[in-house]
Amino acid sequence: MTPARDANSRRDAVVLGTSFLAALVIRVLFLLWQQDHNNLLFWRIVVGVLKRGGDLYGNADYYRYNYSPLWAGLLWILARVAPAAGLSLNQAVSLFLTAVDAATAVLLFRIALQRTGSRRRSLAVSLLFFANPVSAIVSGTLGAFDNLAIFFLLIAVGNARRVPVSRPATVAAMSLSLLAKHVAWFHPLLFARPGEKPRRALLAVLSPYALFCLSFLPFWLSRNAIWTNVFGYRALDEPYGLEFLRSWTFLPGWTQQAIFLTTALVAVAALRRVEFGRACLLLFLVTLIFLPGIVQNYFVWPIALGALYSSAGYAVYSVIVALFLIHSPDALALELPHLPGWSGPWWAAVFWLLWEIRKMRRADTAAAARISANPIA
Repeated sequence: MTPARDANSRRDAVVLGTSFLAALVIRVLFLLWQQDHNNLLFWRIVVGVLKRGGDLYGNADYYRYNYSPLWAGLLWILARVAPAAGLSLNQAVSLFLTAVDAATAVLLFRIALQRTGSRRRSLAVSLLFFANPVSAIVSGTLGAFDNLAIFFLLIAVGNARRVPVSRPATVAAMSLSLLAKHVAWFHPLLFARPGEKPRRALLAVLSPYALFCLSFLPFWLSRNAIWTNVFGYRALDEPYGLEFLRSWTFLPGWTQQAIFLTTALVAVAALRRVEFGRACLLLFLVTLIFLPGIVQNYFVWPIALGALYSSAGYAVYSVIVALFLIHSPDALALELPHLPGWSGPWWAAVFWLLWEIRKMRRADTAAAARISANPIA
């Protein structure tokens, strides 16, 4: 290596190291800013129910657990470990979720290195995620555990890129993603790729759903509450996306759900030939745009994959959602004028999706032009 290149490498290492340290400091500040948000209050209730030996899926008005048992088990472990470490449950949860984000940053580095072969670019991808304020606020301040599901989804994305593809490991990672939190509910359908043997594709698609359903078997006596609170959960009715359709009284009450299901399935069909990781990102964007209900932490879903496939759409979305979370009374609750409301993140997701579609079309056009110019090759 020449002296000039050696100096550039040292400079890059200093810049990246300083940037990662700054990102960590910002995340710690968000963690210290932590307040008793709805999620953190609810985790204490869940732990209290578990300690009393109560019904995890009780259907009382004040208590509706909406997830698989895995997160409840992790909460129970954190509640046992926290006092020994001198931490509250809130602090233990946020530290755990921040550690998950750190592991996600490492995983993104490895996937990016597979894609680009460049350590410098891969470190930049990792930093782009770890320094993202949306991820920092959702994990450190809100105490939402969506990032755990995203971590396992990224393992599936990384395994899908290996040659040869580790199919069982990919399916297992996707299954763990649904078990952690079923935010990627439609993503297993992307396993039905063109050219796949039907039986093999069907097994890959159904396995994550089967494992998710099997996790509820120990709670069979609470099956009615599970059906209502887990499978029937629809988040909050905020002025977001297609929520205005509810004011159209001539439409049936299930209109939004029907539109959401239809668009998700159409998106899955349209993305079957798209690279698996990018298809997962685009499916998240479609999901966010057509969701019939919303809460703040959902906006973190495309952040990690967005860092991997960075674009202007990712930058716009990150800025708009971060400003929304700063202003939102259920997040940082800073009373600053002119910051975006619920419509801001929705339009940012629409812009990002359109940007990605435009970018893919231009790439297809360029590839077709190369083939036309050199047909023999």
